[in-house]
Amino acid sequence: MRPKSLILLALALGCGLVASIGISQVMDRSQGEGGYETTSIYVAVHNINLNDPINEEMVSLQEWPTDKIPQGAITQLEELANRRSRTTIIAGEPILEAKLLAQGEVHDPIGEIPEGMRLKTIRVDAEKSAAGLLSPGDRVDIQLFVSRNPSAGIAAARTKVILQNIRVYAIDQTVQRAADGGEGRNIAKTISLLLTPAQANKIAFAEQIGELNLIPRNPDDDKTITDVEMDMASLFSDHAIKNTREQEQQAGNQPEKEQGSFFGDLVAMATKTMADRPPFVMEIYEAEERREVTFDPLTGRPLEQSTSMSTSMRAGSSLPVQSVSETQVRSDAAKAAQEQMEDFPIDEADFPIEFQDE
Repeated sequence: MRPKSLILLALALGCGLVASIGISQVMDRSQGEGGYETTSIYVAVHNINLNDPINEEMVSLQEWPTDKIPQGAITQLEELANRRSRTTIIAGEPILEAKLLAQGEVHDPIGEIPEGMRLKTIRVDAEKSAAGLLSPGDRVDIQLFVSRNPSAGIAAARTKVILQNIRVYAIDQTVQRAADGGEGRNIAKTISLLLTPAQANKIAFAEQIGELNLIPRNPDDDKTITDVEMDMASLFSDHAIKNTREQEQQAGNQPEKEQGSFFGDLVAMATKTMADRPPFVMEIYEAEERREVTFDPLTGRPLEQSTSMSTSMRAGSSLPVQSVSETQVRSDAAKAAQEQMEDFPIDEADFPIEFQDE
């Protein structure tokens, strides 16, 4: 080999050696600067439900960066002896002191009730509890249905949402969602609701006069609805309302319903008030006969009449009796009210006043 080639080979080997030494030093320096201290803590191997006893098979010891360890993390297995979980612990989550009950202690759901609140338990079935879809922590509206009962002061059947955005505290005897997501749900028999004392009284009274239904709502939806009542007249007088996919997909971003005009609302209120006026009864005496006749409050037409005759009245005489259902009464009343309002049309242009809600 020529001397010139040997010199070039030696230079190449020298340059390579210097480069490798330099790269090695840079890498060692980078690893030294990026190194961090670790500490061993116990982490859940699988989901741990509320009040489950914790044993060594449920946890594992893992190395965590010391500056990333949550406060109260368990570092010694002895600290888990005879302990139960205070809440649901997800797989991979560090075992924290705050999420454990004291040694030998068992979870007491009554002790978790916030101060000033009460628990009210109601009986439910599949229809009243969203077919078993409800879980502890969900939010519901409470709807009351009452049948017509004149003796109790209920003139007509109706429904009304009496409470809104109420928290479901427990399903049967379960007070927290299962860590596995709640698959394999069962139909609840009882549901406990977290209420104020006044709300609890309202529920207790409502149970005695009608049927309660639970209507689930989005847990992030805390808006108060105003259209909360429905009766027979409203059910059959309102036009059908349909949903759209856009409304369902973007319900939270929909603009609020446009408010009606002042005079339009006034006419609607007057029409409903006139339509809701109940029929009146008059007693009519003719010789030895007494009749009770029910009249329409708007048209004055007789709706129903009953006859009470004395024993000395001639046999065979009778009076015609016309029976009209309550639905027909309300329908006729609403129609008559609308006709009367049409006789006095209101042109809002004659009243250049703008009314705005504060």
